[in-house]
Amino acid sequence: MRIILNKDVQIIPDSISIDGLLEHLNIEIKYIAIEVNQKIVPKSEYDTFNLKENDNVEIINAVGGG
Repeated sequence: MRIILNKDVQIIPDSISIDGLLEHLNIEIKYIAIEVNQKIVPKSEYDTFNLKENDNVEIINAVGGG
């Protein structure tokens, strides 16, 4: 299936959840936020939120500073 991930086209397995996508990409959920089609998805929904063809996904890294 095709999605837009951080403005790049990616081919990922069909019927994959956000948790599955993060595992597929070897990304830990700590210090990140996920936005799908311009809406933030709560971490509590990562395991049940299934991505669809042509979804626009942004993975946002939290950066500390001062």
